Amino acid sequence: MFQRARLMLTASYAAALALTLGGIGVASYVLIRDDLESEIDRSLRAAQEQLDSVDILPTPTAVPDPTPPGGDDREDHEDEEHHDDDDDAARLALLSSDVFYVAFAADGTVIANPRRVNLEGVDLARVAAEADGDELQRADGEHGHFRLAVSQLDDGSFLAVGRSLRLVEHQLETLRMVFLVGGVIGLVVSLGAGFGLAGRTLTPIRRALESQQQFVSDASHELRTPLTVARANNALLLDEPEATIESRLDQAEAVAAELDHLSVLVGDLTTLARADEGRANLLLEPLDLAALVDEVVRDMGALADVHGVSLVSEIAPARVRGDRARLRQLVVILVDNSLKYAAEHGTVRVALATDGRGAELSVTDDGPGIAPAEQKRIFERFYRVDSERTRSKGGTGLGLAIGKWITEAHGGRIAVESAPGRGTTFRVRLPLA
Repeated sequence: MFQRARLMLTASYAAALALTLGGIGVASYVLIRDDLESEIDRSLRAAQEQLDSVDILPTPTAVPDPTPPGGDDREDHEDEEHHDDDDDAARLALLSSDVFYVAFAADGTVIANPRRVNLEGVDLARVAAEADGDELQRADGEHGHFRLAVSQLDDGSFLAVGRSLRLVEHQLETLRMVFLVGGVIGLVVSLGAGFGLAGRTLTPIRRALESQQQFVSDASHELRTPLTVARANNALLLDEPEATIESRLDQAEAVAAELDHLSVLVGDLTTLARADEGRANLLLEPLDLAALVDEVVRDMGALADVHGVSLVSEIAPARVRGDRARLRQLVVILVDNSLKYAAEHGTVRVALATDGRGAELSVTDDGPGIAPAEQKRIFERFYRVDSERTRSKGGTGLGLAIGKWITEAHGGRIAVESAPGRGTTFRVRLPLA
């Protein structure tokens, strides 16, 4: 299920990135292309305006000049050609090097082409027919594509001011290649990154779901045990409805004990469920933690006597900000846990101290201790350590989990220090008020 969800998330990330890159790429390409075309159009219009003020066509010789007897015709012809070349050079000086002009007749016959642009394949007759002073034309030839600004001259011929599109087309081709390669690389990277990100996104969800499933399974097991025991004893009571309570006292006490255990378990489950949902609101107020701990030690003295354990304390003044009921529950959980697992005729020590930055509560027993590998799971719900920490001790396996939640809800932290055969110490550190 999670693998499929991960693949779907990866595909979603990749699709989103592909759409984003594609949109940016297309928009950038269109903007750059339009900007290049606008620059060409502006340069052609400017060149056209500059050439409007000069005589483009070579001055025709309507009547041949009379040549004096003995004159040199070839010399006059060379002077005329030199004069035309000078005129062409003067006209071209008005234009930038990438702009050319061509004068041609309505049938496409070229009259003037001073830059000797190769217009082979260009249908100049069609260009003349479609000439419109306000519109620029695109002309395609065998040796390239051109952008032309065409106007009609007074003598009926046409003037086309143009620029080759070869450089622009090369720039746009390079831009398309860059966008294509960049998009492919970006898509590949997004697939890898998306797969990793999807995994990281789903990890806490998977853990939460697994934790919830384990919690439900453990809770069902814990609820089933007292119900089974109570049902069995209740069946024994029903087998002999005429029997007296005194004769069935063991069964009656067993049912009552299991119902008490069930009540505690349901209360613990309710507390953790509300904590998970964020509905376990804390009533925070400044309080004397030393007085609260001393009160718990006093109240649990009788329980220590029942277990045959000495309960001693060393409490220094400390004020914190917290929920009195929840902090009392925390101290009770830790002391009760230590009393259960302390050595026979052993000692449980409760200490409270401050160091100027926080208050530290420690509860120490001299019981069998906890192995290092098990210390990592000691605060998990329903987790119990080996046979010494089983249901026979009367716990639900939720006390330390509740204690951890209470500590963290008050901005503190809880830790365990233990070694097999050397007892266990639980340390809780809370910020001072």
